[in-house]
Amino acid sequence: MPRNPNAEPKPFVLVEIPQEEPDRRPVATHEKFDGLTGRLELAFTVVSEYLFVGSGAYEFDPSHGNRRPDVWYTFYRRNGQLCVPGTSLKGAIRAIVEAISNSCVSQMRRPRERIASSAHQPCRWDPKKTAHENRLCPACRLFGTTSYRGRVHFTDFLPQGEIKPEVVKIGELWEPKRPDPSRRRFYERKSFQPLENPAPQQGFRFVEAVQRQAKFRGALLFENVSEAELGLLLHALGWQVENGRVIMAFAPKLGGAKPRCFGSVEFRPVRLRLWSQGVKGLLAPQEVQGKDMLPRLYQYLQGCRDSGLLHETSWNALKSGFQPKDEGCPREVY
Repeated sequence: MPRNPNAEPKPFVLVEIPQEEPDRRPVATHEKFDGLTGRLELAFTVVSEYLFVGSGAYEFDPSHGNRRPDVWYTFYRRNGQLCVPGTSLKGAIRAIVEAISNSCVSQMRRPRERIASSAHQPCRWDPKKTAHENRLCPACRLFGTTSYRGRVHFTDFLPQGEIKPEVVKIGELWEPKRPDPSRRRFYERKSFQPLENPAPQQGFRFVEAVQRQAKFRGALLFENVSEAELGLLLHALGWQVENGRVIMAFAPKLGGAKPRCFGSVEFRPVRLRLWSQGVKGLLAPQEVQGKDMLPRLYQYLQGCRDSGLLHETSWNALKSGFQPKDEGCPREVY
């Protein structure tokens, strides 16, 4: 019997860790260009009620009079401008890549965190071995691990147009007491439930968040990746191929307060720039955008599926779990 039979349903998306081992292979090195190197410019739109990316700082209102927020967590800024840092995107997209490509479970920060599969322990790079002798899972080959620099990076994403953040009251955020060792955990796309009492209150906090329809723009940078690997990244951005077209499969989540159903965003491709060897071995840029870009993206997405790099069972579980639900997100501790 549950400890609290009246508790609100938990908004978890649980993806089983596969029984088969990750496909660990030698890594691509950085001393020469081989494969696809370039830049995919992206824009994203917030499709949940709010997006919150914390700065680690606070603002304080000494004259709140117990009628409005007294202290709140601030949104990240760069040179005074709202910004979603590239590291936030990299961490969020890597977590999805790890799940849909049957990679290792790279983040186990506390001693009590254990995973059921010994084959999915974090990859290790041995500096005494050559690059060819070291073998990493698909996600670590792309994003890197200790002693190996990854081949995928995100720029900071800056707002498009004027965005006025709002201070929002939410229930406190606590880690689950009993992590499931056999499954990866993500969060569903449900509706945020605003709280009626705006006053400071024990068990609640205030965060500075941007609202639905806020738009940001930045880029995905990639180096020496295969078409299948680039297709895997495109899947993690929430795209897939269907009936000969590139369509939106789901909205990934970024930032904090995901347990309160913040952070769902939809990515849109803007421009693709590839670097290839030109005259006398010099690198020459090739740029495509608009409708000319879609056949390229289709090619990479389909190549990922054809290569087997996409773990279909995990992909389908995550895609299904990320579909929007006409349900409210829990207001309090769960």
